[in-house]
Amino acid sequence: MDTVTLSKQNWLFWLGRYSERVYTTIQYMMQQLDRLIDDQPVDYADFCRRLGLPCPYTDAADFCRRYLFDTEDMGSVASCVDAMLGNGIVLRETITSPTLAYLQMAQSAMEQAARSEAPAVALQWVLDDIMAFRGSFDDSVDAEDARNITKAGGLVERLSLMLRLDWKTERLERELQKLTNRLYKTDLTPNPETLAVLERRTLEQQPVSDRELLDAVEGLFVP
Repeated sequence: MDTVTLSKQNWLFWLGRYSERVYTTIQYMMQQLDRLIDDQPVDYADFCRRLGLPCPYTDAADFCRRYLFDTEDMGSVASCVDAMLGNGIVLRETITSPTLAYLQMAQSAMEQAARSEAPAVALQWVLDDIMAFRGSFDDSVDAEDARNITKAGGLVERLSLMLRLDWKTERLERELQKLTNRLYKTDLTPNPETLAVLERRTLEQQPVSDRELLDAVEGLFVP
């Protein structure tokens, strides 16, 4: 296994987190845009509370527009797209230029969506570009540890969102198992106490509350 420097570990890990956050939150927001079109309620205040975000929005339409596209809001999807690309740029030599190009295309599609009165098509392009990035990343990055670190970051973000948004599906257990297995394949050094919580749930099949599980997932790399 090739040694990956601590700074590169951080960039790879957050590349995984940001790409998963963009992908999952765009999927969620496309559902909210559909609700808005159908004149159905959008509980954006609850969404912000669950994600620990400020809620400065005046109504559902303002939320859908600004949470998606306001680059001045550090918690917005657009800001996450920029951060995702920023991590990709510093990792260009590791992930290769063709793989980086998919992140650049995702940002371009996001900017196009922001200019559109009907952004759903361009948002779908963002999702498609991220999926293409993942495929190219798997095919182009030879360093197994680099691939595993980025995938671990993506799993941390996915589980965090699933737990915060209370998406109780059979997929939760599968993703927890995948994260635990993935961590053992990296040089990452997770917090042993929080890792023990995950192992108690995944390996020992003991009950762990959702709150404790979320704290463990988010605290894996917090001293």
